[in-house]
Amino acid sequence: MAVKIKDSSFIKYQRAMQTINSQKVIVGLFASAGDEVLTKATVNEFGTRNIPERSFIRSTYNKNYKKVAGRFIKIAQSISRGNYAIKNKMKLIGLEQEKAIKDTITNLRTPQNAPSTVAKKGSSNPLVDTGEMRSKISSALRNK
Repeated sequence: MAVKIKDSSFIKYQRAMQTINSQKVIVGLFASAGDEVLTKATVNEFGTRNIPERSFIRSTYNKNYKKVAGRFIKIAQSISRGNYAIKNKMKLIGLEQEKAIKDTITNLRTPQNAPSTVAKKGSSNPLVDTGEMRSKISSALRNK
């Protein structure tokens, strides 16, 4: 014998929990940023033999992961209170982390650029030249 649930609140709760468990927020640089931007980002994020590591994605994640986890806990709690706008809240987390990564790019000062790089760029900010890489940071909600 099958049981049919008629409680619309329970059904909404169940759907909201399925949504949060089937979606993930991704933040960073995507293929649409282009090969040149992705190469510059990779070189700076991980460094090379001649260029020091200037992590802006991993360092931002490491700095904020507890805060982000707390935001997901609040989403789950809001579901239990009847608030089912899950995707919008998850998208907001993505936008917040976009801003955090962009702030890291803007505010990073060490390791400093070589004097020859500063002369070439006309700026001492290690991760900002034209601003293109920073402008390509984005977020998306994807299926797990």
